[in-house]
Amino acid sequence: MSERMGATRGTLILLRVLAEKPMTQRQLLDLLHDSGIDRNERSLRRWLETLRDAGFEIERRNGRYELRGSPVRIALDGYETLATLSVLESLAIREPVYGKYLDSAVAKLREALPVESLKFADGGRIEFALDSASDPPEDPEVMNTLRRATHQSRRTEILYHSLRSDTVRRRTVEPVRVSYAQRAHRLYAYESSEGRVTEFRVNRILEARMLPEKFAREAHRRSLDEVRVRLSEKAFTALGKTVVPDDDATIEQTDDGGAIVTGTTPSVFWTVRDIAALGPEAEVLGGPKLKQEFLSFLKETSEKYS
Repeated sequence: MSERMGATRGTLILLRVLAEKPMTQRQLLDLLHDSGIDRNERSLRRWLETLRDAGFEIERRNGRYELRGSPVRIALDGYETLATLSVLESLAIREPVYGKYLDSAVAKLREALPVESLKFADGGRIEFALDSASDPPEDPEVMNTLRRATHQSRRTEILYHSLRSDTVRRRTVEPVRVSYAQRAHRLYAYESSEGRVTEFRVNRILEARMLPEKFAREAHRRSLDEVRVRLSEKAFTALGKTVVPDDDATIEQTDDGGAIVTGTTPSVFWTVRDIAALGPEAEVLGGPKLKQEFLSFLKETSEKYS
């Protein structure tokens, strides 16, 4: 590799890694070495200065180089910019917990968008009627802990306010899934004292702390109920596979533009209601428990009006 090509490739690698997170000089040199580029501190400083000359704001703080600003723009067109900013700004106004984070995200996004797209978006706002249903609001630190614990299969201690018993107590659980149903996030976790997977409303979890012990999540996943649902083109375009609360759900496209979504649900109760809300745009194909409860739900609802 020529010296010029090495410098070009090295500069691009520095830009890529600094866009991810701040890094020390040693970390940057090690990453260059792992990419087959061996250079000294002097070359590193020269390449960083080249990036600064090109408009990239690179600062060194507490021994780490940090990318603070970039002349590169996210290539969203006018309509994409209008929709994205309108949603974020609508949420920022209404959301009591995440509002300040959404405001900060909007400010950063505006700096990274093309000028013409911003002009188009600011020419007329779209007001999305997006309201938070959580009362009290969800704690973002609790949500972050639950997501990490679920991903890492780590036992977790939660301080939970149960409305059923009107008590607040600490409970040790094994998180299986965090999902969103009927305008609220819910944690589904195995509780040994109950011997089953239990549902917890995330906004009633006052504290959450991961414990060092891990658990076998697959054993709990096998206890979840099967979901297989056919969506019309309209429903699939609007919702994708989110009607099934399973990140690993599979999609089988149908000839009419719709899709068959297959996965599992930790709560047949809520999934029945989510699917029923779609009316004729959705058809339950399986599993057995979901189909049985779905038919019972429709029958009971129909009888109220007969």
